[in-house]
Amino acid sequence: MKRINILYDGKQYSVSGRDVDEVKEEIRAAVESAVPTWLEVNVGEGKYKRADILLSPGIAVAVIGIDADD
Repeated sequence: MKRINILYDGKQYSVSGRDVDEVKEEIRAAVESAVPTWLEVNVGEGKYKRADILLSPGIAVAVIGIDADD
């Protein structure tokens, strides 16, 4: 997996160096938790620019795995 795109509140972010299932599990656990949780992501492409998105019930998040061939 080259990277993982995260769609959150209509905006695209990315995560690299992690497994899609690992990220999905982190999101699932955060949504089921009574305490909102932050997920570290990257804004844009190229140079890393950190952003933290808040995960909690009712917030729509999509996880898209991007292969090296795409």
